[in-house]
Parts: sequence; structure tokens; C-alpha cells
Amino acid sequence: MLHTIEIDGRERDIDVRPMDEGFIVYRKMYVAPLTPANIGCVNPGDWAEHLEEFKARGWQKLIEDFFRRQILALGSCAMLAWDGDGVIGKMYFTTREMWDTFRAQGAWYCVEHKSMPEFLLSLTEQEERDLLASPSRTLYAPCFNIGHSDRRYHGKGIASAMLEVLKTWAGEQGWRRLEMSSCADIIPFWALGGHVLRRGALERRGFHLARRVALDPETAATRRRIVLEAAEGQCPDYEWLDDYGRAHARTVAGMLADQSWEAECEVDYVMACDL
Repeated sequence: MLHTIEIDGRERDIDVRPMDEGFIVYRKMYVAPLTPANIGCVNPGDWAEHLEEFKARGWQKLIEDFFRRQILALGSCAMLAWDGDGVIGKMYFTTREMWDTFRAQGAWYCVEHKSMPEFLLSLTEQEERDLLASPSRTLYAPCFNIGHSDRRYHGKGIASAMLEVLKTWAGEQGWRRLEMSSCADIIPFWALGGHVLRRGALERRGFHLARRVALDPETAATRRRIVLEAAEGQCPDYEWLDDYGRAHARTVAGMLADQSWEAECEVDYVMACDL
């Protein structure tokens, strides 16, 4: 699928398609784009210590091989958004059974988190095959990343395009359901980063609430504080907090009239779409 955006006054066609064995994105995209030529390098703007540690421990290869096995078992395990010959967006997914097992063991399905390779090392081959067999025929997409620090790609509908391609592809592959991590609309852009779609955005794209996930008291308190700060116009001076993120923050003040806003800070959501 081609998704046309405008950058610096010129139209660009972003090609959204499933990740295959031709190019496996096994590491964090600190600076876009990631290409076959630079994915194995520490590039300007990367978190060098982190990438060097993962490479030295063999964890990058471990994750790459895991993704390759998932591609063979599932057909793919990520949607990639290409600008020319480089990837500027990615949306990982796995089976719900694999995701649930990650979380049950306190691990994160995240190529930046040390718990991911540690969890993979604990799995037997049979356990992995069983989790990827997915009796529920449900895929789970925990997060996405668009452009990272390159703000030219933010707010251009790329995540929505990736989601639509994922829904279409998954239905054609015989999957029954797609689930995604989400949060309340009132949560400011910087509280979670730009890596999850909020509940309202997913509901407008055909998703419904599957279940609520209670947050620990400390996290809930932090979110309430951040919401109040956003309502007062306090935005952190993060480099990635662009005009799109600030515009979202300005909507927070209007939501405070709803007396349920504090309760919304105490939960995340799992949103589902039947395919």
C-alpha cells in the first residue's frame, strides 16, 4: 500500500508492507531511516552503549532469528513503512499467546528491553512452536514507532496506514482477531511516547474495548500529575515533542470537565478488532 505524505513541500510515497526475510528490523530505530546498509552500525543519534551491549551479547542475532522464525510461522511479524530504500516506521506484532506469556513472566516484547532476549533464551523450541501455533488465531500488536526523532514523519497518518494494512493482511492470512495496546484519550502524548494509539483513535478504526489493564498506584499517580500539568500548558521540552504532540496536549484541558478523568489515568486498554 502506498500512503502519500508531504515533506518540505514535496509529496512522498510511503510504501507500507509486511516485513519479510529480505530485511528484518531487529533493533530500535533511533534515527530514521534504517536500511540494510546501516542497521548493523551505530549511527549518529543512536544510543551507542545499548546497541553495542546487545550486539556483544549476541542478543541482536537472537532477536533477528526469532523474527525470522515468526515470519516462517505466521507470514510476518511486523508492518514496515518504507521511504525509498529505508524503513521509517515499524509496527511489531506476534500471537496473543506469545504476548500473554511474555507479560506473565514480566518481560516486554520490545527490541530495546533486556527482558526480551532473556525471555527468548528461556523458551524451549517446543514452547515457542506452541505459542506461535495460536489456537485463538489472534495477533497482538503492542506498539509502533514512526520516524522516531525525525519529526517530518509525525502526524502524517502513517501509523493509521500501517494499521489498515495489518488488518487487511491478517484477514487474508486467516487470522480471526487483532488486539492492540492502548490508553485513554486524556493521556498526553509524552506520557507514553508516540508508540500507542489511544482508545478513541482505535474505536474510529473499528476496534472495541476488549479488557482493561489496571495500573499500579505509582504509575496512576504519575499520569494524574502529568494530565494536570498538560491542562495548565506545561509540556516538557523533549526534542520529539513536535507540534503534533503539543496539539494533542492542548485537548487535555477540555477533557477535565468529565469527572471520570482520574479513573482513566488508572488503566490501560486492550482494544480488539474482529477480522
